Amino acid sequence: MEVLIKWLLGGAFALVAALCLFLQGLYWYGARGLPGQLPGPSQQYPDATRALLWNQLSGRGEISVRKFNAITYPVTAASISVRYLFNPSVELQTPADLRLLEMASYSTDYLIEQVSKPPTAPVIQDSGIGSNAEALQQRSYDRHFQSLALPIKLSREWPATRMLDMVLEHADYGRGTTGLDEAAQAYFGAPAEGLSQAETVALLSLNFSEGYIDPYCDAADFRTHFALALAKSDLVAIDGDPMRQLTRLKPIACKPAQ
Repeated sequence: MEVLIKWLLGGAFALVAALCLFLQGLYWYGARGLPGQLPGPSQQYPDATRALLWNQLSGRGEISVRKFNAITYPVTAASISVRYLFNPSVELQTPADLRLLEMASYSTDYLIEQVSKPPTAPVIQDSGIGSNAEALQQRSYDRHFQSLALPIKLSREWPATRMLDMVLEHADYGRGTTGLDEAAQAYFGAPAEGLSQAETVALLSLNFSEGYIDPYCDAADFRTHFALALAKSDLVAIDGDPMRQLTRLKPIACKPAQ
């Protein structure tokens, strides 16, 4: 019996070691294709604006992101999925730092893809179409593994404040805008630094709604959503109506309901 237990323990250890090596190998394969210096935000936002975004991620206290590695990142993500499978009736809240890391990775990955796109060339018919298709498929595989490695690399190289700046600068805020600066002009006709806290929260909350809702065209739905966003930032609606804090909101031509 003692020998059997030793064999079982040895087998379990070998299995775990093999899994760790496999995950590390996947990370190395993906990370080798990432640029040495990752593209980042071009500006730094005020600490107050960063804090408001951190609040919308349900973050509390010090703004920080854990440093992950090839083992801890997939294990952390898998544990959240397993918890949901065992108790799907409970709404699981992804940790704020993990949500921030995912959002920053998405924006960074998009920039990497834009930079790495080859210039458009005329289509040439030749007998090498098969090899071209294989090359494209291989590039697709490589991009997939790079996307898996990117969050780990980001967590180890960037501070959380830089990740917040990345999201603030590159997120989609609706009305054809990218970044908080464009959104501030499109919605309120003011620069981002000239927004009130409530106006900033209104724009940030657009990143966390299920489907885009415009504050002007979908006022009823947005009012409910905005009230929750204000509460996350410990801000109080004026006379119980959050929309009274958005007096500078610019109207737009709304599409008719389908």
